[in-house]
Amino acid sequence: MSVSKINGVSLSSINRRDGVRMGSDVANVNGVTVPAAFSNTKSLFTDGVDDYFDIDLTSDIFDKDNGTISTWVKVDSSNTASKWFLEAWDDSNNTKGRIAIQYFNTSGSTVFALNGQYQDQVGSTNPTRFCGAKTRSSHHGKPWNRIASDYGAFGSLSDTMYNANAMKGNWHHVVLTWNTSESYTDPTDSTSYTGTMKLYFDGTIVNFGQGAYVGNGSTATAVGLNGIPSTTVFDKLRIGARFNGNNDMDALFDEVAVYSTDLSASEISAIYNSGAPNDLSSLSTSTNLVGWWRFEDNTDDSSSNSNSGALTNGATYNSSVPS
Repeated sequence: MSVSKINGVSLSSINRRDGVRMGSDVANVNGVTVPAAFSNTKSLFTDGVDDYFDIDLTSDIFDKDNGTISTWVKVDSSNTASKWFLEAWDDSNNTKGRIAIQYFNTSGSTVFALNGQYQDQVGSTNPTRFCGAKTRSSHHGKPWNRIASDYGAFGSLSDTMYNANAMKGNWHHVVLTWNTSESYTDPTDSTSYTGTMKLYFDGTIVNFGQGAYVGNGSTATAVGLNGIPSTTVFDKLRIGARFNGNNDMDALFDEVAVYSTDLSASEISAIYNSGAPNDLSSLSTSTNLVGWWRFEDNTDDSSSNSNSGALTNGATYNSSVPS
């Protein structure tokens, strides 16, 4: 049954009906379930100087063993050093574990890695597990590296790491998943490891597995995931900067979402929706949606957890959105 008006009043003009708020999902009006139209008109803007979007989590929404972070991002050309798209951590002690997505400068101002980070060694000040986007599926499973000459475009025949500098100026969809029980095999030596990170770019997987941290000019060794201790409570999520407020990113962000399970390739493809953000509340994965920040001129969390954020140091909204 399709409903466009109630008692002669257009649904688009109704905010509440019989005490029920007409939200982004559905409302029940006089016994009729009425879908609210999904509209994406705004994004978050951080200028790369000192501003970001901070979320104080009233409860830890992150499953450290199985999870997913999804974000749309448009990187500005002004970013010429390592930056953080977003990061989650325990604010009482950031060395107890962190999960992040990073725009990593490996050499000069034009060679960047797109990395997922999972810090599972308590007491470490640096991230300990890196999953970097690769140029071809034949390179998947190989650990990341910091050798600038190995960086090229997606589809390159010889290069192994994707040069994320090509992300600048356009909207892209980036997803990081983690599963501490799933195994993967390093194709360089056929060794299997327990615990897998996966990185997706515009709906397509661009790597699985991870490497340990290495210095500039080196290739990492493949590793598993030890898992972040259950005593670690993620009570902070920051978008547009690192946990310490540094490495601020000049970028636009939209439809940032957190899931309490590691989504499948087909589920991530549905979120990507051929380049136009989908209504996450309408997908089968909505049952695992634990955080969703849409930036529609508000700081609201559109999941059931209602962890609203805060525009910090001048972060604001922008009318540019992926479409």
